[in-house]
Amino acid sequence: MKKILLKSLLIVLVSNLIIGCSLKSDDLIELKPNLNNLTKRADSAIERRGIDVANVKEFLIKQNPILMENFEDYDLKIKYENNVTVVLVCKDNKAIYEDLSCDLKIDKSFIDEDKECDFYIQNPTCSN
Repeated sequence: MKKILLKSLLIVLVSNLIIGCSLKSDDLIELKPNLNNLTKRADSAIERRGIDVANVKEFLIKQNPILMENFEDYDLKIKYENNVTVVLVCKDNKAIYEDLSCDLKIDKSFIDEDKECDFYIQNPTCSN
């Protein structure tokens, strides 16, 4: 009886670890509108306030702490190229979303892919 109980407990523990460490789709769905907001605010900080790209994340943490709380469990990378701000969201060194400041849609989703945390949109442009 003890062996069965121990095996069952071990299975439950391992299952919880696997589920707890995976990206939860509900969290990712809630992240999307916040990502659009973050990308727009990062773009505004760069273009309107003249904040250096290397300092945008710290600027946003100070100016928009509630928004940035949504991203505290994620790694954020920001770049500015061709007058377009690009925000990359990663977790555990895996890319999740890549968003351009051009519009309100998330430009790339890597949820179902196993992509390293890196920018994949090359030469970003906003089509008019």
